[in-house]
Amino acid sequence: MKHWRRSKIATVLATVSGLAAALTGGGVFSAAPSGASTKTFVIADTSSVQKIDPDIVTNFLDFEALGLIYQPLVQMSPQLVIKPDLATKWTWTHNGLVLNLQLRHGVRFDNGTLFTSRDAVASLKRAVAAKTADPSASFIGSVKSFVENGPYAIRLTLSHRDASVLEGLTTLNMAMMPASAIANGSIAKHPDGTGPFEFSAWSPGNSFTMVANPHYWGGKVKLPSVKIITIASEQSIAAALEAGTIQMGDLTQPTVVSSLPKSIKISKALSLSYRVLQMQDNQPNSPLDNVNNRLAIECATNRKQIIADALSGQGQPSGPVPLGPFASRPVSAICPTQNLAKAKAYLAAAGNPNGFSFTAMTSDALDSTSAAQATTLQAQLAQVGITMTINNLDSNSYIQDWLAGKFQAAFAENGADPNPYVMYDRYFGAGADLKVPAGYVNPTIQKLLAAGDLATTLGAQKAAWARVSNFLTSHAVWDWLFDAYNFEAMAPNVKGFTASPVTSGAFAALATTHLS
Repeated sequence: MKHWRRSKIATVLATVSGLAAALTGGGVFSAAPSGASTKTFVIADTSSVQKIDPDIVTNFLDFEALGLIYQPLVQMSPQLVIKPDLATKWTWTHNGLVLNLQLRHGVRFDNGTLFTSRDAVASLKRAVAAKTADPSASFIGSVKSFVENGPYAIRLTLSHRDASVLEGLTTLNMAMMPASAIANGSIAKHPDGTGPFEFSAWSPGNSFTMVANPHYWGGKVKLPSVKIITIASEQSIAAALEAGTIQMGDLTQPTVVSSLPKSIKISKALSLSYRVLQMQDNQPNSPLDNVNNRLAIECATNRKQIIADALSGQGQPSGPVPLGPFASRPVSAICPTQNLAKAKAYLAAAGNPNGFSFTAMTSDALDSTSAAQATTLQAQLAQVGITMTINNLDSNSYIQDWLAGKFQAAFAENGADPNPYVMYDRYFGAGADLKVPAGYVNPTIQKLLAAGDLATTLGAQKAAWARVSNFLTSHAVWDWLFDAYNFEAMAPNVKGFTASPVTSGAFAALATTHLS
């Protein structure tokens, strides 16, 4: 991937200024030192909001944007600790088979109605309903009943002990919404949540606008309006920041971040996600159906070189579990580092001593580092005779093909979780909601995931999740690559914002952000 020099960024200031002004209607906070402002705080991203129904979103920016409108019962803090949100406390009873949650009083939805246990039960039932197709439904798949226990309490009864249910409730896919909006079907077209901002407008492919929620239970929101706009490249986002036409840029490329002047503030967090080459194991006549071919790919991969080329070294090699107490160490049970001799041995065992060919899809629009990832891995695989053709798609085409499993391999950025069961049961578990894009079905990994979820002591959990990591990498189910930093670049007068590793809460600090 070619990176623009700093002088080149300056040459596109006028173009980006005009673009941002057009998208924001000209009314934006000024990033100038004078502190002058009008109405809208503008964030730029190379991606765009794809869907506005929180139960079905999979795109990272959708989680980030809707995370300002909707809230779950409990949240994952930036320190990766579960904390209260719309539920203030919880207890386990009946030997771990019942989860009781007390709900927050005085919370109102954007439509003015009070949040009660009726809404909570309706929201969770919608999430697990087959027709909803919530990609995180398996997070609470062990719950066999949701019951109102008075106006401000609910009771979840499980079919078996499953402590990961609480962690599963932290995702935006389990957001709370009005029972009335669920009943009339309006949620799919008009978001209605309890968060610090309310939905205002959506121009697919261009912008997503929210206004401050005047009745937000968490306190007064100081930004009157937030607008997320789409700008095609991170270099152009950097130029818009320098021109003062946007207040924040959502960036992933360290070279772009380092090109910014010192007056632009940077907040970064190692993302609770991972980059991976997903490989389909179920397509007839595909070379990736052969485990030895996949193992050859894994052993030919030099993760540190990919991080150097795609991120200027700003990341860390990752196994199936990137962060938290169960992080994969080493990152691979077979080839933690590149081993070309072993890669060639696997090719010979597959009957392909001279290599093979396959196609991998990427999307620069969804992940601006994907081109560099792909071209670097392409060169590494060529060293052992493997030819990888790169198919770069627009964001919508990529998402649709990914969900439908219409690919041999895909460079993907997937959300992670400190609990490996929450991460991988939806891909590889017995009732996996994302088994189609996962492309791999095996009863052994299903049993290993179930066993890990039943482990009760920290020692037993660490041993169980190590077995899961080892199985996934020793069978080269996918080729795990790295974990990267997310950077939020901000105008000089932005105060009170701190980046978070948690996707749903990436923009959460905007609830208390202001301009000097």
